Amino acid sequence: MPTRWITRLETLLTFALVLGCLGALTALAANVAIAFFGAPKGISIPLRVFDVPTSGIAPAGVAIDGVSAEAMVRPRDASPVAGLFYLLMWAPGVATGLLALFTLVRALRRARSGDRALFSATTADHLRGIGWILIAGSLASAALGMVAEAALAAELLTESHPFYPPSGTLIWAVVAGFAALGVSEIVRRGLALLQEVEATI
Repeated sequence: MPTRWITRLETLLTFALVLGCLGALTALAANVAIAFFGAPKGISIPLRVFDVPTSGIAPAGVAIDGVSAEAMVRPRDASPVAGLFYLLMWAPGVATGLLALFTLVRALRRARSGDRALFSATTADHLRGIGWILIAGSLASAALGMVAEAALAAELLTESHPFYPPSGTLIWAVVAGFAALGVSEIVRRGLALLQEVEATI
């Protein structure tokens, strides 16, 4: 009999995967609008702006060393270059997350048949795959995103910077990838010990 919590978790993650795919399609449609038709009101590109002027916003006795903000930039005319760089900013990270989520749903679907299916070599392989997807995908997304954001800022703003640090989400995704690799190794070694015990009985 399938474990109840696994079934519920799989249902929840499947729903999240469907919503994620729909959100990615919506973002892709907005990207196409920016590239080929000009961005209508409500569709814009988020770009980080540094060294924002701070005069007049701090009370007496308080010093502000620097302010960064997120500017929502909307090209009014069609801009294929902006559309391409904006696609490189968000698409690799979204694809990485959706692929990792899809792999996790597959692992849970197989594990519904019982505990031995959950703690198996196949589950360990799925966890290892999720780990490498998150690590490699996040690092590639961070590299592409930094280059694309710098190019977009140079294209759409009067001031740009040569380096834009990756978002904290990508950093945590790398940490989650290493955690998945660790859990995969724990499951694999546990299976090896279980096989040794069963062989001696």
